[in-house]
Amino acid sequence: MKKYLKLALKIGVVVGLLVFLSQKGFLSVQDTRRAFSHWENIIFSVSISLFCALMGAIRWQWLLEAQGIELGTLRTCELTFVGNFFNVALPGAVSGDVIKAFYIGREVHGQRARAFGSILFDRVAGLSVLMLISAIALPFGEPAFAAALPGSAPLLATIKPFIMIAGGGFLFFYAYLFLVRDHFDPVLIALHKLQKAMPKVHAIVRIYESIRHYHHHRWVVVRVFLLSMFIQLLIGLSVVSFARALGEPTLPAAGIYTLFPLGLLVTAVPVAPAGVGTGHAAFAGLFRILGSTNGANVFTLVAMTQLLIGAIGGLVYLRFRSAAPQEAVVAQSSPLL
Repeated sequence: MKKYLKLALKIGVVVGLLVFLSQKGFLSVQDTRRAFSHWENIIFSVSISLFCALMGAIRWQWLLEAQGIELGTLRTCELTFVGNFFNVALPGAVSGDVIKAFYIGREVHGQRARAFGSILFDRVAGLSVLMLISAIALPFGEPAFAAALPGSAPLLATIKPFIMIAGGGFLFFYAYLFLVRDHFDPVLIALHKLQKAMPKVHAIVRIYESIRHYHHHRWVVVRVFLLSMFIQLLIGLSVVSFARALGEPTLPAAGIYTLFPLGLLVTAVPVAPAGVGTGHAAFAGLFRILGSTNGANVFTLVAMTQLLIGAIGGLVYLRFRSAAPQEAVVAQSSPLL
């Protein structure tokens, strides 16, 4: 009963948000449909999103290889698209990570901690670059905010500290990873002590050790970071193109690059698949700072693109389930700490 009540509550929240946005004029089916008359912008954005999904698979493969796991490019792409399918089939933008962890855990026998660590680090890499892009674009976007919405100062004063703290926090994460040696890591020392008192935390220790493993693969981390930057810049470009399709040719790119990472961050909240509802509300509020009422419509196009990628992942999932399990080759020359 609790399960069904929770589901009903989530559906109610999503429907309520969509109705509210529609009544306030932030969400329009007609405007979204009209955007498809600018087919060149739509095709451009969708193509970028598909390309970014493939680049995401390559990024994860680099992280797996650093752990000594040779999964193969095709299998890595399959698991990535299966994860994309469950991102839209289940609530929250990180649901697919859980499914990826489940399936790769079955294929990499005895190396689940390494596999889970690669997935977690992959997610951290993507989020960190998102917030860094927002922090870097903020100084260039502030003049545009003031010009578009003279009363935007209080809103900026609310989100600016979060952007700067989040960006600085992720920089601290990389500095901590690179500069602190394993034997002097206070977190690792504390976890080992906790493990002696509570043996059940062994799995957590192993996953943390798998993340610490990238301390010894700094060039891989640099490559992953640069590829993540490239991916997120392209995603921002697709959002700009969607805005153009909706008749917003004058929205400043610096402002969009400042705000869209925050909107995507909200979609990770597990309320509805593909961030429907929460993403609409976040984009509507954020684009309002730019003087635009098309934020929710922009996210509708983003969500539709994610649904398309998820549908491709669904087809891959059908084939994936019928295929014989493929064991990954674990390199013996790369011990985990």
